[in-house]
Amino acid sequence: MRMVTVGKPKDKTVVSLIEDYRTRLSMWSSLVWDMVPEVAYRASQETYARRTESDALMSKISPKEFVVLLDIDGEMVDSKELSRRIVRWRDQGQNLVFVIGGSLGVEDAVVQRASWRWSLSRLTLPHALAQLVTVEQLYRALAIAHHHPYHK
Repeated sequence: MRMVTVGKPKDKTVVSLIEDYRTRLSMWSSLVWDMVPEVAYRASQETYARRTESDALMSKISPKEFVVLLDIDGEMVDSKELSRRIVRWRDQGQNLVFVIGGSLGVEDAVVQRASWRWSLSRLTLPHALAQLVTVEQLYRALAIAHHHPYHK
């Protein structure tokens, strides 16, 4: 599995937590984390920044990958359903890539490329927190699939 994000959390505590879940997850699956840079912008440059970040995200996605786009307008599922889907996709031989855009969102091309759009919540989350929650939920999903006691 891979995760492709715009930017990396600046808070060392969040980075440490993400790395902790990646380490835990590694007993069942590796999680490669590819980051593309955030584009600094002024109010008049939002379209340029979103397009540049989206192009960078698209350059990291192979045509054969199953793209799960984190999207506030995506489908919300509980952890058990997420686990079932991940197991099903992996059993079908899908190479999963979880994509988290920048603060301005992503261009329509990224949305259209998505195989599934997943919403963590209807709340707007800081990107660092969305990255952490995503990795935690991937760990939880595989813990469920492997009957590990983490998921209560």
